[in-house]
Amino acid sequence: MKFIKIATILLSLIALLTGAMDVIVGVAGQANIGVGAAAAAPIDPILDSQVRFLGAVWFGLGAIQLVCLRDMHRFGGILQLCFVIVVLGGIGRAMSLLQVGYPTSGIGSTFITFALVIELAVVPLAWAMLRKMTLVGERK
Repeated sequence: MKFIKIATILLSLIALLTGAMDVIVGVAGQANIGVGAAAAAPIDPILDSQVRFLGAVWFGLGAIQLVCLRDMHRFGGILQLCFVIVVLGGIGRAMSLLQVGYPTSGIGSTFITFALVIELAVVPLAWAMLRKMTLVGERK
């Protein structure tokens, strides 16, 4: 249970911070993770709009996860759904690597690797543990 809480808090903080950054700064903020072309002027209005929209959704997911932590037995199903969403995002990120390739910048490669470890290793582990805890709770 402690691992689930720590993983969820860390994931939530990442989502809240990066989501807020995306909403406030837009595509220009992507330069912080090594994206040069997308953040260079002139900025594509559609891409900027998409980054800000997805940043708000990501921020919202982080907020939902924190609310779920208050009572994991009651909100365990919602928290599991949040984890599924993150894992699906990780699968999408992995598909991008296969189709488009790895970033050429050092910080970009580090970011992608860090994100994939969280999305495809840490979150699935927390999800499995939460699922087991929820199933055990239902049997009582």
